[in-house]
Amino acid sequence: MSRPRRLLFLAFWYPPSRASGVHRALAISRAFVDAGWEVAVVTVDERFLEEEVGSVDLSLLAEVPDGVEIRRVPFTTRRPSAVVPIDAIGRFRANVPLLWNLLDRQLARRVDRMRGRLPGGGRLAGVDERYLRWIEPVVAEGQELHRCTPVDHVLATGNPYAAFEAARRLSADLGVSFSLDYRDPWTIDVFSGDEVLSMPTRRLEAEIIEEAAAAFHVNQALADAYAERYPRVAERQHVASNGFDRNSIPSNACAEGAISFGLIGTLNAQWPLAAMFDGWRAARPDLGDATFDFAGHLGYFGRSAAVLQRELPLESEGFRYHGPVEKGAVASFYAKTRVVVVPAPGGAFVTSGKVFEAAAIGVPVLCIQGEGGGARQVLDGHPGAVFAKPDSASVAEGFLRAAELAASWRADDVAATRAWAAHLKRDLAVSSIVKEVEALVGA
Repeated sequence: MSRPRRLLFLAFWYPPSRASGVHRALAISRAFVDAGWEVAVVTVDERFLEEEVGSVDLSLLAEVPDGVEIRRVPFTTRRPSAVVPIDAIGRFRANVPLLWNLLDRQLARRVDRMRGRLPGGGRLAGVDERYLRWIEPVVAEGQELHRCTPVDHVLATGNPYAAFEAARRLSADLGVSFSLDYRDPWTIDVFSGDEVLSMPTRRLEAEIIEEAAAAFHVNQALADAYAERYPRVAERQHVASNGFDRNSIPSNACAEGAISFGLIGTLNAQWPLAAMFDGWRAARPDLGDATFDFAGHLGYFGRSAAVLQRELPLESEGFRYHGPVEKGAVASFYAKTRVVVVPAPGGAFVTSGKVFEAAAIGVPVLCIQGEGGGARQVLDGHPGAVFAKPDSASVAEGFLRAAELAASWRADDVAATRAWAAHLKRDLAVSSIVKEVEALVGA
């Protein structure tokens, strides 16, 4: 009897991390398990998530598919000398610890770049990547896993893109193919489409992507951009979009009662915050007893919460902040929402993972993004989509139009919208990755 195929999956952000790419990484690992593969995930250690980035959601551990083997590789952005006895901490560090930590991280990144210029590190000389030190231990962990049970394919998801280099090295060492999952473009600015980062970084990406057996991108615009940039491997660029998880959709959508505009996600500075909140304030006098309800974290990292808290409207302005919400409570939040709000930055390259979830609830959606944006494209054809440009006047008008639409929304509209959104299920989207990898390895 032949053994099951085995995937080595390099995913820096994996539960209990609450980083933006975690749900996609979970979905990919689940898709391979459902297809009969054994999956070993190499990820970062929990100490780093808890102590250095303050970005943990323990409830996400329950989402890890049964049978997935997790190997946690220690990592730190701190220099070895950064952890010292308390009686050895100098006056400057003791009095201005935030500034000290900032300078220490900058020095650590400079040291990493200089290290690349030493003998044996030439390929990484001048590469803009703060996670370079994760590569070697990941490669060692992958080799050990392969010695115990041979792997058939290596898949890396980025960012961080250090995982891509680790996958390339493991592919060469183990004699198996590797592929790349681009949650975001590496050396293309997601907002402008311009080339970014240093020449050594762009050269490294070119080397890796031309050796990879396949690359998966979250939308067609990004796949096309990479096909144009790397014409020799254009046929290896594929689309594997994001999607919604079925357990995030309430059994019954809210189609009556006071109008609640609901926003769920991780608030961040890339969102058009000023336009969204100023637009809400401008529209609210004409919205009666409507409320704007937000649930989620304030930033991806603990240090950003205080700054983002100051951006929120007041409760007296009809805004209600519900705090972070666990994955299992997402459906309950949406069950009380009559209009879902989706703020998204950028243009065609920026889709926003939450837009898929919003589209499937079955109620109107207010999408705040510039014309031609990726989130807008996902909602093209949605029966209840309302679009607003990222300026306060357009957003205010959008709130009013969405409220008017919600007032006449009925159960039949909910059913029709959910039927339309069926093609956006996350498991359908990532199944294309499994199919392509199985074709590569001859499964």
